[in-house]
Amino acid sequence: MTSTNNVDWKQARPTLALGGVWVVLPALLGFALLARLDLAAQWLDACGEGAIVVYILVFAITSGLGLLPTYAQALAGGWIFGLPLGTLGALAGFVGGSVMGRVVSRLVARKGLDTVFEQAPRAAAVRDALIGRGGWSSTGIITLLRVPPNSPFALTNLALTACGARWVPYLVGTAVGMLPRTAIVVGMGAAGAATGAKSIAEMLEQTERRWMLIGGIIAMVIVLAILAAIGRRALDKVTRSL
Repeated sequence: MTSTNNVDWKQARPTLALGGVWVVLPALLGFALLARLDLAAQWLDACGEGAIVVYILVFAITSGLGLLPTYAQALAGGWIFGLPLGTLGALAGFVGGSVMGRVVSRLVARKGLDTVFEQAPRAAAVRDALIGRGGWSSTGIITLLRVPPNSPFALTNLALTACGARWVPYLVGTAVGMLPRTAIVVGMGAAGAATGAKSIAEMLEQTERRWMLIGGIIAMVIVLAILAAIGRRALDKVTRSL
């Protein structure tokens, strides 16, 4: 295995810096969005029939640029639009965000992580599966990478772009892999809105609603943890066979 001393860290510096920003910024801005769901709902209501289109565009731009976390936006979609329309809107936002994230990653990263990936056998195996096998295989790998709820959206866009994933597997794998966790989080938001609360803060003010919210969060975390375990085990199985 090549020594890490031979890694061209200077070339990879812009990519690593972008990854660092995409770790910190969404977490900070996500809390602000969840705290002011009422303002977001009012703003979208003012958009009339085009509200869902505005939601998708905002979701795509802010997730693609790594400004807002996808969980907060998916929850907001369920809160404002309900389960069916919120799921479709959030999924469209994910796909649009993956396109924008890929463009940004290409501009910043280019091939800066090529030598870094060589130091991690698992990452190298995933990369080889993405660029060295057929379209169906690449789509399956990307789907499995997207399924785990702890897979950061913006960072995964960056990693997949650095790996050289092709456009069609990249988009299809993103849509299929993101669907389960998107539906779960959107459903959580829709359930919260069904209580009549205007925001999460308002839900916490009443004991009955507070325990309903806590119970819903616990259930969501359990389901998402199961998804993460399934996705991780399936990905391990695939990468071991490469």
